Amino acid sequence: MRSDLIAQINTDHLAHNCRAIRARLQPGTRICAVVKANAYGHGLSIVAPALQDAGVDCAAVATLQEALELRSVGWRRPILVLGGALAVANERERRERLRAIAKYGLMLTIADLDTVHAIARMNLQEPIDAHVKVDTGMGRMGVLPEQASQLVDAIRACGSLRLTGVYSHFATADFELHELARRQVATFRTVLTDIGQRLLPGTVRHMANSAATLTLPEAHFDMVRPGLAMYGLVPAEHLGRGIELRPALRLISHFTSVKDLPAGHCVGYGQMFTTQRPTRLGLVPVGYFDGYIRALSNAAVVGTKAGDAPVIGRVSMDQIAVDLTDLPPLILGDEVVLIDDRPGRPNSVPALAKLLGTIPYEVICLLGERIQRIAVGSSCGIPARPATIPELVPANVTT
Repeated sequence: MRSDLIAQINTDHLAHNCRAIRARLQPGTRICAVVKANAYGHGLSIVAPALQDAGVDCAAVATLQEALELRSVGWRRPILVLGGALAVANERERRERLRAIAKYGLMLTIADLDTVHAIARMNLQEPIDAHVKVDTGMGRMGVLPEQASQLVDAIRACGSLRLTGVYSHFATADFELHELARRQVATFRTVLTDIGQRLLPGTVRHMANSAATLTLPEAHFDMVRPGLAMYGLVPAEHLGRGIELRPALRLISHFTSVKDLPAGHCVGYGQMFTTQRPTRLGLVPVGYFDGYIRALSNAAVVGTKAGDAPVIGRVSMDQIAVDLTDLPPLILGDEVVLIDDRPGRPNSVPALAKLLGTIPYEVICLLGERIQRIAVGSSCGIPARPATIPELVPANVTT
């Protein structure tokens, strides 16, 4: 039995995006796909196998728990844990975490001496792989450039650690003007020069997120870390120039009620909408618990086989109302497209992000646990979009 809310994840599009990104790289440059936050809301159990089949070299997650989940869905390649996985006060818990890191062959991010000292006290039988993170200007996690050599020396002296990577992260790579980003690249290069003699052959250097992967080839180094771009989206509109990325996610539901209201009737909480004419109303089982947030009240549109329909009234926890008055008849069970995978649509991820005054990341990462993620595409034998759903034109609705 399927959910009332389904996110169709197009694995063909994931594979296409991987090929498009790889085409921008020099031969031999690796791809580390960022799959944190449940693969940016797309569903880790669907995305990870698709990216592994597409030849992605490595994956990155935010937490140890995410890394263990990634292994549990069959990911066999290296995993980099980006967060402070050992930043716990309890020594016993730290030891358990280290055991898990060793058992599942994870790569740990290290950004301070305290973490090295804590690991040294554990006397591990086999060393675990570590990547040093350098703060080149982002101002979050990372060792300051002038302290990087000391940290690298401490890791090399620790028998429980093996230094296999050095990386940094951008603060403004999605800006059209790259002044800070280029300063960060220059700082990272200086650090690499300073510690170069301390690094073993094959140590991986990486810095580029999606934006830098698309626009700053000087930041590619040995590996890039695309996140949003893997899912067919870009952090800012200008970043999509010159590359065809295909959004992988399409969120659908259906009508659970279709009814007629007279003029002057309230719709939803707070009397935010009152009908100005006899109105045909459709109810859709999605709400802010599912990530379809209240700021979309009286603002968003949804797609149907008959045309677009505006969301009217306040978005509630579990339902929205849409105005069907100007559309050909629709009935219970008819499909509703809440998020379209066609970039030019008014209910695409970029359009919703613009409407909300936020970024595409937030739109997809808010998608909730009631949403059933299913794989579609040729590799799954499930068509990506029913042939009966046309390219729609926004309805001219007056309410």
